[in-house]
Amino acid sequence: SRNDVRRLQSDLEGIGSSRQAEALDGVQIAALSAQIAQLTSSLAESERRRVTEKQSMSATVQEIKEQVLNLARRPTTSSPVEDTDDDSDEDGDFVDRTP
Repeated sequence: SRNDVRRLQSDLEGIGSSRQAEALDGVQIAALSAQIAQLTSSLAESERRRVTEKQSMSATVQEIKEQVLNLARRPTTSSPVEDTDDDSDEDGDFVDRTP
């Protein structure tokens, strides 16, 4: 019918004007592509930092474990302060010097 033909012609004319929309879509696609590239780069840098921090933390934990094991292997001894009376004599002298 004639109405169908007119509707079809109208649809075809709309397709012709979609070139502007395609151009706009191209600009949007370029902008989104640039944004995706930037986000991908930021993500990669963040991942590199995370791996570096994890390695550093692992090394620190290992050092602490070794220090704890070394402390655990040492024989226990009393403190030199407990074995001598030097500190208490000094404290007594200090008290005597005060008016």
